[in-house]
This record gives sequence, structure tokens and C-alpha cells, in this order.
Amino acid sequence: YVVHISGKKLVATLPHYEEQPNNNTGASNATAATGGDDDMEEEEEGEARSIEAVGFCPPNIPGVAHWCATGGVDGILKIWNMNVTSGGGTAQLRQRCFRDDSDPERPPAGITRLSWHASLPLVICAYTDGIVGVWDVRVGKMVGTLSGHADMINDMSTVFVESTAVVCTGSDDKTVKMFEFQP
Repeated sequence: YVVHISGKKLVATLPHYEEQPNNNTGASNATAATGGDDDMEEEEEGEARSIEAVGFCPPNIPGVAHWCATGGVDGILKIWNMNVTSGGGTAQLRQRCFRDDSDPERPPAGITRLSWHASLPLVICAYTDGIVGVWDVRVGKMVGTLSGHADMINDMSTVFVESTAVVCTGSDDKTVKMFEFQP
């Protein structure tokens, strides 16, 4: 939920995970998959549906100034237009970004952190497989990757110096890496 700070009013809802109805019972797949009674399975389902990263676009980027990004353990980056809402205050989903470099035999790498570029419509995402992806959110395409970690990235910080982006990451491989890129 996005809430107006001074008015404490709900402004928008960003449903990163959509409930899919079960054809047999009308219940959601999340409930049907867990059987409704097994606490351990419900915890696992909750983990598989968590949203790990959220970020608002800087206001100075033309055409995308009121956008927000969400990233989940499902590995999907979603871009929302906060200016356009449907009934119930749900923001308009602009892009659903999937990595296409993943191994089809393994579950997709989840997003652990994200950061908007300071002056361009780019989102930088850290993943559980140690990769940093750079996305052009206008078209939903990955435009670059930064690699070097052997394990999950736990944290990421970005700074922008003139036309260069510097990305600093900390990983479960017990290393901190610094990357530079020029979009």
C-alpha cells in the first residue's frame, strides 16, 4: 500500500502478486496449494511471494516521474504508474520485467534490492544469484548485467558521478564489489 504521509490516506495499492482463482473451489491457488491447514507450507508459500525491494523514480526523469518499482523473490521487476489508478486505488502496471538468461532447470533468481538511476529511466536490481541487472523500464528490457559475485547479493548502494554509475554490492560470498557503468 502507498499512503499519503500527512493525510494518512491510502493513495494506491501495488499488487505485485496476483491471486489466480482455483477452477475447482473458487479459492485462490495460494490457499489451494497449501491445503489451508499446514502452517509449514503456508510459510513456504509466503516466502515465495515476498516483495523484497521497492523504490520511487526520481522526480526529474521526464515521462516516468511518478513511477514506482517493486521486486520480489519471484525475480520479476514490476513498474507502476502512480498517476493512473483503477477502481480500488490500484496503480497501473506499466512493465513486467523477466530475466531471460536464467537456467530453465532452476527457479528464477529473486530480486533483493533495487535502485533507480538518478537521471535516466533505468532500474538497477541485485539478484539472489549474484548478478546485478540494469533495466530500461520504458520498454521492460535488460540493457546490461554486472557480474562477479558467487552468491546472493544482500545489499546494494548506488551513486552517480556525472555520467557514470557506481554500484557497490555486499554478498553472501563474503565480498564487497564495486562496479562502474555508463549507460
